[in-house]
Amino acid sequence: MDFDFIERKYKKLIDFAKEKMFQFQDYEHNLGHIEDVVCYVKKLLSILKVSADAEVCILSAYWHDIGRLQSANNHEKISAEMLQKELEKQNFEKSFIEKCYAAIENHKYNMTPMTIEGKILKDADKLAWLGLRRWESCLKNGQKLDSIISLLPKLRNEILFFDESKKIYDEEIVKLTQFLAKKLENNQV
Repeated sequence: MDFDFIERKYKKLIDFAKEKMFQFQDYEHNLGHIEDVVCYVKKLLSILKVSADAEVCILSAYWHDIGRLQSANNHEKISAEMLQKELEKQNFEKSFIEKCYAAIENHKYNMTPMTIEGKILKDADKLAWLGLRRWESCLKNGQKLDSIISLLPKLRNEILFFDESKKIYDEEIVKLTQFLAKKLENNQV
């Protein structure tokens, strides 16, 4: 898959989302988180043996949390609506708009996406809970991680959809554990 082509094709939409998320002061859901989600989406698209629209997955990854600028509550629907409006303004095909909306609208940990693109986005978003940039950002800025910590035991077996996602989890949880152990050793937690 040519991910660079996709990012060039949607450059204006991606740049808009990145600019908005750069301004966001939630250290769990900042631009670093968005970039981690995009990386996991690309990784999953590369290893999954499913037919998915990579353009929908990548664009939706950049936009999935943009609704948090308005409200953390129901941000999934707000994010989906914001991207939908932007795509309608730019005269994208209705089917593409609907796929993006469906990918974003149910990405919260306790929701069930209805499309393969939504499942890929959700798994990528939840794998990003293990991202070291997120933990570093939160620890550095004194943001509590209780909500993430409480979901980690359930993440692998109850939240992730794909076996490939679970394998990534197994690799990433080791890195996170080592990272936190070093922080504890240096009294930084």
